[in-house]
Amino acid sequence: MAEQREIETKYEVDAATAAPSLAAVPGVDSTTTDEVFHLVAVYYDTEALDLSANRITLRRRTGGKDDGWHLKLPDGADRREVTAPLGDEPDGAAAEVPAELTERVRAVVRGRTLAPIAIVENERHTTYRHAVDGELLGEFVDDHVHSISLLPDGAEKNWREWEFEVPDTPLGRKTATAVDKTLRAAGGGRPDAASKLARAIDSDPARGTVELPKKASRATAGQLLTAALGAYRDKLLREDPRVRARGDDSVHQMRIATRQLRSVLTEFSGFFEGPSRAALSSELKLLASILGAVRDAEVLAQRFEAFDGDLAGAGAALAQRQRAAEARGWSRVGIALRSDRYFVLLDAIDAFIADPPLRERADQPAVKSLAPLLDKRIRSFARQSAGLLALPTCTDEDVHAVRKHAKRLRYASAVVDPVVRGDLRHEVKALAKVQTRLGEFQDATIARDAVTELAAETTDPSIAFRLGRLDAAEEWRAARPARRCPRSCASSADAPSRADALPRRAA
Repeated sequence: MAEQREIETKYEVDAATAAPSLAAVPGVDSTTTDEVFHLVAVYYDTEALDLSANRITLRRRTGGKDDGWHLKLPDGADRREVTAPLGDEPDGAAAEVPAELTERVRAVVRGRTLAPIAIVENERHTTYRHAVDGELLGEFVDDHVHSISLLPDGAEKNWREWEFEVPDTPLGRKTATAVDKTLRAAGGGRPDAASKLARAIDSDPARGTVELPKKASRATAGQLLTAALGAYRDKLLREDPRVRARGDDSVHQMRIATRQLRSVLTEFSGFFEGPSRAALSSELKLLASILGAVRDAEVLAQRFEAFDGDLAGAGAALAQRQRAAEARGWSRVGIALRSDRYFVLLDAIDAFIADPPLRERADQPAVKSLAPLLDKRIRSFARQSAGLLALPTCTDEDVHAVRKHAKRLRYASAVVDPVVRGDLRHEVKALAKVQTRLGEFQDATIARDAVTELAAETTDPSIAFRLGRLDAAEEWRAARPARRCPRSCASSADAPSRADALPRRAA
């Protein structure tokens, strides 16, 4: 499979509008024109259009330079395109989606069947724009489209559109901005539909989200909680295909999404009723633990690999052990993400968001319920943690528990962000300092455990000596943040009073 980031802009245009040359666009030195291609694409989705609802498109296309299967996944404001070659099936047949692409969307599709939902035929005229040195600045296409919807009561349509795609470089993005002005001036307008598929099936489904009031300060606690759960659920689903492909930082981001979901369910548990909340939280905790094994080993490996000089050899030996643990962790992650238990969890999250078991108090304005509650929780945490961390009897486990609590409160603070202005800022910043410093302490403490484990197994005196020096270095790295954390917690407890911190209600 090949994969690349797709950065393109679409424009709706009348059939009689002349395509601009783009020769006058700053930076464009020359153009080359390709042959006209006749493309035929068959789009696939579930009966409920689950892929479309998550901004994902899957098609089998023939007739151009990139014949094959194309899976487009959301990547921020852009999309990431994954391609796979065609099979042996004849054109036009109901082909079976390649297993490697199905795996990338398994969290969205789950056990549902993928089948053709539309056919899009396209006469494509392509022109390439180049810089003085010949570098490709972008690809302009003039598409004349005919579509057939295969959905019940689907229709046939004809339209014309322009697309301008640029490479994922600073120069490419700069060119896109300049070309955008020219194409708009030439008659190109923003299309009503986000994609050819959306226009073909006359639908641009979106996963159900909570509509907050125009004035966010009027939102109820239930609305903010449900909106936050939906946003974190969507983040988990976006990261799932990246984790399956072992993308950079993907496990870390997916684990954050699970923790964000848990933070809502835990810190605001009093707004929910029934057993489903606790059950969800428990399953999310297990998933985070499985993901965490990969992330923790990765962080330690990078930490040990950074040692140089005469400590490099011992660091390399430690890093090798962590890379092996990371590989074992990836295997467990793969098993977990293919398990029925994971898909049951995703279904349960969807059901919880679609019909949240909210208590009556969730109907209160969030500015009068969620924000004061969080303010109280942070102050209580700060006072208790400052005292605990200052005790000579404070253990590593105590420090770790304080760090996890600080992180959970930080995630929870994002829930109330739409209804606050300057409130909780001092407190949340103090939480960030606590989390960062205790994170340094925790990383150093875990590193020391790894050093001790290897030292117990080695029989080489020179390696044992260097491991001892590594242990001393990690002990020093742990000491400084541990000393400063009680002060950071006290800073959060000393934030402005709640009456001063909370915002005024909007007029």
